[in-house]
Amino acid sequence: MAEKLYFEDISKGDRFAGASFTVEREEMLDFGRRFDDQPMHYDAEAAKALGFKDVVACGAYTFALSSKAATHVWQQWHFLPSGLGVELNFLSPLFAGDVLSTDMEVLETRLSSKPGRGWLDTILRCTNQDGREAFTTKAHFLLLMRPE
Repeated sequence: MAEKLYFEDISKGDRFAGASFTVEREEMLDFGRRFDDQPMHYDAEAAKALGFKDVVACGAYTFALSSKAATHVWQQWHFLPSGLGVELNFLSPLFAGDVLSTDMEVLETRLSSKPGRGWLDTILRCTNQDGREAFTTKAHFLLLMRPE
């Protein structure tokens, strides 16, 4: 693995490839049953009655997938516990079997009020196999500055 990046190594407009993965049907259904018991998240007929082609992933599962995708990026940085101001936007439904690819763009950089740290304002974009954005996640992440 390449050297991890410090705050100073990253600029506004930089993009980082996130994880790519497939939405697993049983995992999605189990998550829906356990954490969001609306029938469209685990019953195909209920989902079809609402105009979907099949069961659709619940929002909490979608957020969990965004964390999975972002972790791949965080591992490239001298990342500190953060992730403030998270904003998740659902743009199109997620279905079992969807193949998702992600990338993270740095929207802004700014120094922290605490020495030796800096903030990145980011947007994670998740795109399905048809090239449609499924969701975006905006968040603020804290990174270490290069030691002197």
